[in-house]
Amino acid sequence: MLTHVARVYRLQHQLHAVERRSTLEGFNFPAFFGQNASEEQKPRSKAEIVGLLKSEGEAWASWLEGVSEDFLREEVTSSQAMPQPPRSRFEMLLSPKEHEMHHRGQLMLMQRMLGITPHLTRDMMARMEAARARG
Repeated sequence: MLTHVARVYRLQHQLHAVERRSTLEGFNFPAFFGQNASEEQKPRSKAEIVGLLKSEGEAWASWLEGVSEDFLREEVTSSQAMPQPPRSRFEMLLSPKEHEMHHRGQLMLMQRMLGITPHLTRDMMARMEAARARG
C-alpha cells in the first residue's frame, strides 16, 4: 500500500505534465493502470519503500510548485466512454492527495486493529499531557 501511495500521483502527472491533455478521450487507462500496478507490485525493502515515498513525493511537489494559475484553471473534458462534466486541472490535481488520505485512513485503522496507537494520536496525547503539566 505504501508503494501505491508513493506512485498515486502518476496518472495525473501523465495526463497534465507529460501529455498536457485537454481531453481524456483516447487515453488508454487499462494499459496505464496495468503498467503502474506491475511497478507497484515489485518486491521492495523497507528502505526502498521509504526512499520511494521521499523521491516520488519530492518529484510531484516540485512539478506542482512550477505550475501557473492559468494552467490550473484550464478545463479537461472526459471521454465519451465515461462522460462527466469538464473539470479544471486544479480539481483533477487534488485527486492524488485525496487518494493518499484515503489510504492513510486505512493504515491508521490497521494500526488500531493491531493495538498500535497511530503517530498523530500519540503526538496529540503528548501535547495534551504537556499542557496539563504546565497547569
